[in-house]
Amino acid sequence: MVLLSCHKTDANGNVVVPESMTAGKITVLVDESVQPVIESVVDVFHSVYPNAHINQVNTTENEIVNAMLGDSVTTVVMTRPLSKKEENHFTKHGMTPEVTFVATDALAVITAGKPADTTITTAEIFKVLKGEPSARISKLVLDNPNSGTVRYLMEQAGVQKLPVNNIIYQKNSAELITFVNNNPGSIGIVGVDWVNEPTPQLQKVVENLTVLAVDNVKAKSEGATFFKPSQSNIGAGFYPFTRKIYVLNYQGYKGLGIGFANYTRAEVGQRIILKSGLLPQDIPTREIQIIKE
Repeated sequence: MVLLSCHKTDANGNVVVPESMTAGKITVLVDESVQPVIESVVDVFHSVYPNAHINQVNTTENEIVNAMLGDSVTTVVMTRPLSKKEENHFTKHGMTPEVTFVATDALAVITAGKPADTTITTAEIFKVLKGEPSARISKLVLDNPNSGTVRYLMEQAGVQKLPVNNIIYQKNSAELITFVNNNPGSIGIVGVDWVNEPTPQLQKVVENLTVLAVDNVKAKSEGATFFKPSQSNIGAGFYPFTRKIYVLNYQGYKGLGIGFANYTRAEVGQRIILKSGLLPQDIPTREIQIIKE
């Protein structure tokens, strides 16, 4: 008796797993500023679904959008949905996107060492972004001119173009953190999860940094006017620099991208986000069993 395998194989003889919501291979482009928390979700997803292989590529927001409009990727993680103009690229072909809001992120303002003043105002940050002199900030360090962080800050400051003076760009968040640590007096702005969950290489560096409290005159808080990017302050709306994290799917079918988005939005994924220090879209409940004696 001869048994014939019905499994498809690639050129190297490896079995090709058909794609489903929990199996197959897919590349997901991720906004580098939220890299750590998405890596955590992907790791657990892989452990639960061993036939799923998500290739997480961390890059800038502009690179992600360009890849989507070039039809080279269908699933991404960004801190904004596509604009109407960008989305027309897909809708004109009859494709309906699936946009999943999974968490709220914050941008941390960091400096090296233990400064005497551990607060900073949004007004001083906006001055630098507008090219005006600031008594508080001599060097403002940003991750990358093509990043979602820079785009967000420009929107908040109401500027179309950033000045060349007093702003220093790095390639990514890891390089930003290292630069700030090596240049006392400089102030950087980075996704808070890079501080909450630093890579092993950055652990010691992050321990030497101070996260500054930022003012929020619009916050309806009794007494306090300066806030750090803690989970509670993000949830209460006290911290001024927050943004939403989305998983965007333009697959057009129920594939692995949709499965990953659903997992991130479901209870296990939301617990991973909660543990990271970010604010999940749905805060998981805790059941307490009361035993009567």
